[in-house]
Amino acid sequence: MEKATMITEFTESHHAFISASFYKKLLDSLGEKGLNVFVLATQRYGEQRGSRMAQKAIALDMPLNFESYCALGEWNYSDNFIKSAGADHVKVFSISPDYRYEVFACPWHEQYKAMGLLDGAELYCKHIDLAIARGFNPYLEFNVLQTMHKTGKCVFELKNACLKEERENLSEWVLPFEYHCAHIFFTFSIVLKSVLKIEGAKFSTEVLMDFSGKYGKDMAGRLMSHEHTDFNVISVKGNF
Repeated sequence: MEKATMITEFTESHHAFISASFYKKLLDSLGEKGLNVFVLATQRYGEQRGSRMAQKAIALDMPLNFESYCALGEWNYSDNFIKSAGADHVKVFSISPDYRYEVFACPWHEQYKAMGLLDGAELYCKHIDLAIARGFNPYLEFNVLQTMHKTGKCVFELKNACLKEERENLSEWVLPFEYHCAHIFFTFSIVLKSVLKIEGAKFSTEVLMDFSGKYGKDMAGRLMSHEHTDFNVISVKGNF
C-alpha cells in the first residue's frame, strides 16, 4: 500500500478517487454486472444532488428551470485546481436559446487517468450530469455531447435554457467537498449493499481502506463522521 498523502482539505480529487475505486473493484470482480451496479449508484447519487437543488429552488420560490439549476449548483472548483488549470479552461459558446459550453481540463479526468481508469471516467460522466438534471427536473434536457476522456474536451448543452446571462452558483448553497465525498461514498455503499448484499458491503470497506491508505486515517475518519447524514434533504454550510 502506498504511503498516505498528507492532505487536510477534501477536493475534487478525493471525490473522484472514491468513485474510481468503486468502479475498479466492481469491474474487476463482477465484470458487466459490476458496471451495471456502478451506473445505478452513479445515477442515484446524481439524482439525490438534483433533488436537493430542486428543494432549494422551491423553498426560494424559484422556478425549476435551467437558470435556477445553474444558480443552485452545490460545488465550485477548488482554488488549487483553478490555479493549475487557469480560468479559461471553460469556454461558453452560447447562453440562449441553448446554453452550450466546453471544458478543457477536469480534476475528475486527472484522477481517473492517474489510476488508469479512463473507461470508468467515461462511464461516470456519461450518467452523472444527466442524473443531476433529472433529479432537479426530469423535463429539462441536459445533453452531454462528448467528454474529454476520449476527445480531449467535454461539450455540454442545456437545451432551451434561454439564459439572460451566465449564472454562477449562489455561494450560500455551495457545499464543501467533505460533504460531497461523504455523499458519494455512502450512496454508493447503500446501493452496493442493496444489490450485492455482503459482497457489496465488503467492496465499500475496501474502498474506505484504500482511501485511508491514500489520504490518511484522519481523512477517512472525517468521511465516516457523516455516516448518519441524510443526503436526500437540503444541507447548508456548517450544518451537514
